[in-house]
Amino acid sequence: MSRKHSANVVLDRSLEDGTQLALLHRISGIVSSGLTLERMLGELIGLVVTVTGCDACLVYLLDEAAREIVLCASQLPHETEIGNIRLRVGEGVTGWVAQHQSVVVLSSRASSDPRFKAFSSLPEDTYESLLSVPLISGGQVIGVINVHHKNVRLHSAEEVALLSYVAEQMGGAIARARLMEQSRSASRKVEILAAVGDTISAEGYLDRILQAISEMVAQTFDSPLCSIMILDESRQQLTIKAARYSAPEIQNMTPVSLEGSPICRVVRERQMVIVEDVRSAEAFPELASMPKSVTLMSVPLIAAQSVIGTLNIYVHERRTFTEEETRFARAVAGQAALALENARLMSEALQMKRTLEARKMIERAKGIIQHRDGLTEEEAYLHLRGESRRLRKPMRNLAEAIILAEELHRKGKRLQTSALVNREIPDQRLELQEAPQEVSLDLPLESSEDWRD
Repeated sequence: MSRKHSANVVLDRSLEDGTQLALLHRISGIVSSGLTLERMLGELIGLVVTVTGCDACLVYLLDEAAREIVLCASQLPHETEIGNIRLRVGEGVTGWVAQHQSVVVLSSRASSDPRFKAFSSLPEDTYESLLSVPLISGGQVIGVINVHHKNVRLHSAEEVALLSYVAEQMGGAIARARLMEQSRSASRKVEILAAVGDTISAEGYLDRILQAISEMVAQTFDSPLCSIMILDESRQQLTIKAARYSAPEIQNMTPVSLEGSPICRVVRERQMVIVEDVRSAEAFPELASMPKSVTLMSVPLIAAQSVIGTLNIYVHERRTFTEEETRFARAVAGQAALALENARLMSEALQMKRTLEARKMIERAKGIIQHRDGLTEEEAYLHLRGESRRLRKPMRNLAEAIILAEELHRKGKRLQTSALVNREIPDQRLELQEAPQEVSLDLPLESSEDWRD
């Protein structure tokens, strides 16, 4: 008889029990509720406690990319262990159940089973009995439920079958919740990529662009530290250009030498590097002030076929990044590299513009010196260069001073000429005013003579 059929038989025999009927209604409500993954796992633990009356319940989910079983929820509080405790498929009782999709019942001395692997941070591993049941969805294992009792526990066939039924019913709901969470995560990543693109288009300052990118990436990965580092080829070191961090000490972090640093592999091999368990503060100076071991994903920033820096993403827990996460990190790194390359091109264009403006000023100042002192073009240039060295001023600044002095000199001459002209004009006006008076006296005489004639 199959496990699912056996569970259905037990349920059919128990439907008269109001508790079991309420359990069926509760499972149906959870399956159709559309809860988030976290709440779904909480409901699953509640169901298991109802069915078994256990002292502790742990739920592991399969990380398909890493082929590992990861602790994702527990009845007892395990904030540090959630997401950090991992078992390879086939490792320990939990890994064995995942590999064989079979139930394991250990009524007493569970830790003495040769398949058992204990974790010192889990007091549940010291309990007397263990019931381990696979979570199934679509015929594939997606996780494992571990039920612990402090004392010896003789699990009845009905109890095992009922728990298996709960696991089968909840497996599909949990798989859908994980899919929805991945879909929402993908949507957030697309939105963030769009926001990064908008930031690069809208912002005019490189530092603000890179800081915005590091903030967005840190938020996406729930990262305590996300840094963008720029390569200084002459010094063979990486310096932080922007960072989002939880430890204030990171702000004053010294540059990272390419010699001996694992990040140098990113620059040298031009490929992403993932270090699952970073424990050496000397190799990773960014982690010196961080209390926990972390996982690092470092992505090269590539522009014009050259590595110009790295995007470094750290997470608290030891984990394996999914293919979706690595693709997202590469996309963001490409955006950051684009921002840096655009800034470099703009800087070069601005420098070229300034150089041309300086040459024009120097040529103009040289012409002024030639005209003023009667020098040849070469002599005027040598004179200008000599004065620049003597005064310890750039030739552009000296040329600006010469041009300004020449303009003031010419303006002064124009003012002197204007003043002289203004002094002469009143005398001419006075003469013009006196002349009509003489004419007016003569005219009546001439008119009277003509009249008498």
